[in-house]
Amino acid sequence: MKKSNPKKITKDTSDYSDISRRIKPVETLPFSLTLVTYGRPGTGKTTFAATFPKPILLLNVKEDGTDSISDVKGVDIVRVNTWDEFEQTYWYLKTGKHKYRTIVIDAVTQLQDLAIEKHREGRPDDEVISQRIWGQVSGMMKKWLIDYRDLVNGGSVEAVNFICHDRVHDTADAGNGQLDPEVGPRLMPSVAGHLCGAVKVIGYTFISVKKQKDPTKKSKRTEVEYRMRLGPHPYYTTKVRQPKTSFTPDSIVNPNYDKIVQIMKGEYKQK
Repeated sequence: MKKSNPKKITKDTSDYSDISRRIKPVETLPFSLTLVTYGRPGTGKTTFAATFPKPILLLNVKEDGTDSISDVKGVDIVRVNTWDEFEQTYWYLKTGKHKYRTIVIDAVTQLQDLAIEKHREGRPDDEVISQRIWGQVSGMMKKWLIDYRDLVNGGSVEAVNFICHDRVHDTADAGNGQLDPEVGPRLMPSVAGHLCGAVKVIGYTFISVKKQKDPTKKSKRTEVEYRMRLGPHPYYTTKVRQPKTSFTPDSIVNPNYDKIVQIMKGEYKQK
């Protein structure tokens, strides 16, 4: 039986100068922030987004929740009523010929509905959505959300904030005593997992109510705090990418951009 000769390994003489120019120390990379903010309606998601570097362009995807920031300067609104308008807005931002430092998509949950409508064009309204269409919607959402996230790379955009509504998932034992998150963004599971894995911060907004004694009266007074959950939790999907030696609080009161940056850089101090 004739033995086959192994292929001869030849030296690659390609020019790698382009690769060597793109290699940079990690500490020299410019700071950018990509995050998912999710929670129930009225818990401060849009108000939090308005604290980001300005000018801000907020993509209002059938949300109409901007009354809470009507007195904030430096925030522009563009209404997005179709998927095509969502794509057109991206290509405008991609040119770099704009003034915006922060991009906010409010809300990605409604954006998913636009993606479904796009794939149902020309079909009867009562037609059941097939598995094939769900797969196409998932692929389209993943691609374009990542494209929007990547606006922070090499351009004037410093932050991209994806706002979502929340959804309670069935809790299941994943083995070894680990519990799957019970609360997360209201998106298709494949899209939610893809988006959450692609951003640097995932924050859950909620309202904390506590009663304290009024020193001047016998009754108790109620205090309301707007909070954002950030630290690891067995039920809520949360995340902060930061040095391992840094401190991450379970939650912060009155969340804003500066506090998130301090936490990411390890400069935040718990009061």
